Amino acid sequence: MNIQGYQSQPPVEERTVVLAQQGDEQAFRDLYEKNYGRIFRLAFRYMRTAEDAEDVAQETFIKAYGGLRSFDANLSAGFPAWLNRICVNCAIDHRRKAKRTGGQGVVALDDLHYEPASPGPSPEETAISARAMSDLEDMVDNLSPRQQVIFTLRYRRHMDIKQIAGHLDCSEGNVRLHLFRSTLKLRHFFSLAALAS
Repeated sequence: MNIQGYQSQPPVEERTVVLAQQGDEQAFRDLYEKNYGRIFRLAFRYMRTAEDAEDVAQETFIKAYGGLRSFDANLSAGFPAWLNRICVNCAIDHRRKAKRTGGQGVVALDDLHYEPASPGPSPEETAISARAMSDLEDMVDNLSPRQQVIFTLRYRRHMDIKQIAGHLDCSEGNVRLHLFRSTLKLRHFFSLAALAS
């Protein structure tokens, strides 16, 4: 944009991406340092342990470095969104590998839910609620990795369909289809559990 003879400059991150695409290692290091914390937090939401989240974050930047020349800012919502998509895909792949090898993973202390002493629910009600949440977690783990991610974005992060589609770079119809299928599977799992008890 040209305002009174001044040419506007592209944003700093956009210039840094262009430099990194041209092979400037310091530019990529700057992108890494600026985005690592955010990518780690995103990976942690999916992986539940700091160790797995760190693996996914590192893999994200390795893949981003390898695919940086193919990144086109005109066809994307920007570099951070592109990194997010790579991170989510790496998390899905990591969970698939863990599922194939039978890895259960370690539960992070932050994932444990403690009920404060209060005049609220009784210990029995708390135990029933905790058991129901545990059963739901187990059932969600039986969904496909893609369905797990979409279910998490919709019902834990409370994103709408359009936001999920943008986050995963897929159509809204695809998101709805995965939500529908995951809901059917969960209903089926719950009905089997009810019959067994």
